[in-house]
Amino acid sequence: MQTGVLLFLDISGGEFLVILLAVFLIFGPKKMPEIARKIGRVMNELKKASGDITKEFREETNVITREISSARESIRRETENIRKEMPDLASISTEDTSIYPEVIETQVKTEPIAEKSPDVEEKPKPLT
Repeated sequence: MQTGVLLFLDISGGEFLVILLAVFLIFGPKKMPEIARKIGRVMNELKKASGDITKEFREETNVITREISSARESIRRETENIRKEMPDLASISTEDTSIYPEVIETQVKTEPIAEKSPDVEEKPKPLT
C-alpha cells in the first residue's frame, strides 16, 4: 500500500529516504512520530480524494457511454425502418412522366426581359 502512495506522489524509494532524513534532522527524534502521523493522514486524504475523483470520472463516462449507445441504437432502428420502406420507393419509376403531365405542359421557354444595350462592350479594354 505504501508503494501505491509513493507512485501516486511520483516519489522513488531513495527520494523518500532523503526526505525522512531531512525531517529527522530538522525536527529531531522526539517529533518524528507526530510528524509521521500527520504525513500519514495527509497521504490518506490525498488517496481518498484521488479515489473519489476517479470514481466520479468513471460514473460520468458511464453516463456518456450509455447516452451514446442509446443514440446509436435509435439510429440503427431508424435505418432499419428506412431500409424496410426502400423496396416501395424503388418500385417508383422516375422515367414515367404520365403521372404528372401538367408539369410538363407548364414548362414554357421564356424570352429575356431586357435586351442588351448597344453601349456595352463585350470585352473591357485593358488598362494602360
